[in-house]
Amino acid sequence: MEAIKIKKRITSDTIHIPELQKFMGKNVEIILLELPGKKIGKPKTMTKFISASGKIDIDEKAVADLRNKSIL
Repeated sequence: MEAIKIKKRITSDTIHIPELQKFMGKNVEIILLELPGKKIGKPKTMTKFISASGKIDIDEKAVADLRNKSIL
């Protein structure tokens, strides 16, 4: 079974969702859940994260140590 998650703001009772094209002709279940207090779109934190790229010094040894400690 294949599933997708789409976040959209409903602005009309006619919804166009291109991601559903692969489901044409198939039986599907559609569930709508309201996301209270959340805005749809690129979060500001992601924009800030991307803009910080290349501006942060990373201690590669500390990262390697954390990776080694997290191995199960």
